[in-house]
Amino acid sequence: LHLCDRRQRQMCIRDREYIMPPKTRITKEVILNKSFEIAQEEGVESLNVRYLAKKIECSTMPIFKVFSNVNELKVELKKAIEEYYDGFILNYIDKTDYLFTISFAYINFALKERKLFGALFVNEFIETRSMNEVICSSWNRETIECTANQYQISMEASEALYRDIRFYTHGIATQLYGGNIALSEDEIQALLRNAIEKFLR
Repeated sequence: LHLCDRRQRQMCIRDREYIMPPKTRITKEVILNKSFEIAQEEGVESLNVRYLAKKIECSTMPIFKVFSNVNELKVELKKAIEEYYDGFILNYIDKTDYLFTISFAYINFALKERKLFGALFVNEFIETRSMNEVICSSWNRETIECTANQYQISMEASEALYRDIRFYTHGIATQLYGGNIALSEDEIQALLRNAIEKFLR
């Protein structure tokens, strides 16, 4: 009887081992996806390894196997947010009206992805650059060149227009981000059209 009981217990253990699902492997993709979700819903300031581990439902050990520290994780997270931002902006871009559409997209990002906008352009990941660096950066040159063609102005004049509208646009976006003002899409578009027209004079 004792031997039968032992065999039955062993069989039950084997059966349980057989039907237990394999443990989820905590990959870089899993960690980044959950980090992005936290940043999008709660803000990057809420992201720390303990909280991330809780959200993933694991210990901190698998996270530290992939990233040596939270700063290394945030570098990768910033890249992921920037890629998301680029995709968001592309949905609005019309190269025949580049300056207006990219400015409108930027403001809409502040409205629709408030936490991510804050991370990239207000708080966590913001970088200091000179105005010359902004004007000369490869990702802004296309806007400046298209704007020069659209309004039949010199490159110098287009650079000045881009500079002025960029500051103006960021002002509207940060006011909306901070909840200091409420604007409809029609009002935003009217403000941008009016500003472009006035800065062109």
